[in-house]
Amino acid sequence: MVLMVDEVERYIGLEVKDPYGRKVGRIVAVYSEVDGSVTGVELEVNEDTFTTIPVSRIKINDDGELQIIPEWKAEALSLIKQLDKAKRRIKALDDLYSKNEIPRHAYDEFRKKVERNLSMLKIKAKEVKQMLKKRTNQLEDTIIQIEKAITALKMSYLAGELSEKGYKAAIEALRQAKDKAVEEKEDIKKILNRIENLEREPVEIKLPSSQSKPVETKPKVEAPATSETPILVQVLEG
Repeated sequence: MVLMVDEVERYIGLEVKDPYGRKVGRIVAVYSEVDGSVTGVELEVNEDTFTTIPVSRIKINDDGELQIIPEWKAEALSLIKQLDKAKRRIKALDDLYSKNEIPRHAYDEFRKKVERNLSMLKIKAKEVKQMLKKRTNQLEDTIIQIEKAITALKMSYLAGELSEKGYKAAIEALRQAKDKAVEEKEDIKKILNRIENLEREPVEIKLPSSQSKPVETKPKVEAPATSETPILVQVLEG
């Protein structure tokens, strides 16, 4: 998806969120080409931390909100798109070849090219899956940390150490944080399943009927020919 400067410039100075509703920072600049297409934005994470976000991680949803997609998700969705495209190309080639619509030399050339791309994508898939698993571990640690904080908060409140107003505000913030972490974790699981399903999808070669290998038959072993001439037997009397 191509984003233009006039689509993004209205978000400069505003806080933006990720797809799970968490605030990720404030857009302070837009980077673009001479034709006006956006290449990225500069994000103020806090007052002393800035980071450049590529356009591949920027999305404007149906509600008109600009979202910053997590790096793992941008990489995973890009991989899924490329894997799906490679598999569909191989299927298209096989279908054309099986119907005798393309010559063998053209089929071999294009299929080898697609298979090389597919091999590279499998290496990329391994890296992306490691990224997803690493993020899952981080989220699990975050959830444990939040649950520990919730436990401490409830204990302090029941012990009469916190006011009801402070307790309610804090517990709500922690619950929302946990819900968002769980949502992201479930999203990772779904995307990981999509990648693994694409990897497991078989790639079959369908030979044209005219080029199918003939069924091999074993040569018939014939018995040795017998002579039709009768054999004379002479009996000698003693």
